[in-house]
Amino acid sequence: MTIEKKASTKIVKQSVYSDTLTRLSTLIIEGVYKPGDRLIERELCDRLQVSRTSVREALRRLEAERLVQIIPNKGPVVRRLSTKEFLDLWDIRTTIECLAARRFALHGSDAQILALEKCIHAMDQALVNEDEHRIRVAKNDFFECFMMGSGNFALPDLLRQLNAQLSFMWASSLRVPGRPTASIKDLMALLETIKARNPEAANAAVILYNERAKIIALARLAELESEPAKTPTRSKRRVQSSAET
Repeated sequence: MTIEKKASTKIVKQSVYSDTLTRLSTLIIEGVYKPGDRLIERELCDRLQVSRTSVREALRRLEAERLVQIIPNKGPVVRRLSTKEFLDLWDIRTTIECLAARRFALHGSDAQILALEKCIHAMDQALVNEDEHRIRVAKNDFFECFMMGSGNFALPDLLRQLNAQLSFMWASSLRVPGRPTASIKDLMALLETIKARNPEAANAAVILYNERAKIIALARLAELESEPAKTPTRSKRRVQSSAET
């Protein structure tokens, strides 16, 4: 095999691995596979239309990112947080968001504030349309804009990692009566403090938002602890690869 062919093969394998990792993590983050659910390699290969090697590599990476846990004599499962683990992660998340809010209020540009406002309006419109997928996308966009507005390059990656581990709560919070609307109001209140260039008020708005969200998350965590683990039934429609989207 020539050097060029070897390089091409390596690039293709890396692309397949990256695509598999992204799609599998999305299935976990969006709640298709819930905490405690088994991740059977054969079914994942069939669902994602990739080799067992790609699935195993993706599972190892997700184990390192604490989304997946390998249990002896059982295999990989979606990691289920204990209450203490959740509270520890939540404290870190709140601290990061408070820092981002203060920095955004002090250093964020007018264009970044406008982008943040557009994200909230997109969430509101998705809520009116009862489109859970668009709500989730718009909320992710909001936090990306929020972190970027802080001007600290390290914060976006830190928050993504934390939110991935806390992903079990997002879908459930959308189904709590009144919570999506209240969440948007909380984010609008945060936006107003940033517009006013008031870092102390922005810090307080983040704490209030997170305290309300934590109550719902703890209730969902209690539900998960009482639910038996299961293996989701395989979808007849396979998950699209990035090349198909």
